[in-house]
Amino acid sequence: MPAALRHDAAAAEEQIDIDDAMTVPQLRDEIEKIEKEVYRVFNLRTEDEVLHVICHEYTPTGSNISQEACEPNFLIEARSRNARAYQDGFDELLNTEGLLAETSSDFDRFNAAMEALNEEYDYFRELNIILAVLRGRLEEIR
Repeated sequence: MPAALRHDAAAAEEQIDIDDAMTVPQLRDEIEKIEKEVYRVFNLRTEDEVLHVICHEYTPTGSNISQEACEPNFLIEARSRNARAYQDGFDELLNTEGLLAETSSDFDRFNAAMEALNEEYDYFRELNIILAVLRGRLEEIR
């Protein structure tokens, strides 16, 4: 863990200290690192590969700047299936809301797997606590 972020799990009351001098870019970097670790741990501990979180680069429409997106595998697969069906003339191209509606049962399974892992694995729970604190701090200073 970075020096700016300390977590004392042995304390009776969990406390996370965030260096007040952390800038917005530093906080965003820390959030990204913790998110990646959350996904790594989730993927290692979840047998169902359809639920695994995959990070990939994409370039938004109308932009030349690529970005990274991390999404559950089932969402990536649903988007690909829909795009192929649209290109073949069998289906309409779904927007984000349509894809989310189509994969709602998968999202329910994904959320249940996340919650179960959060309850059974201390390290995963601690990562999520740190992530929440970092995000809260980022909102405070924006």
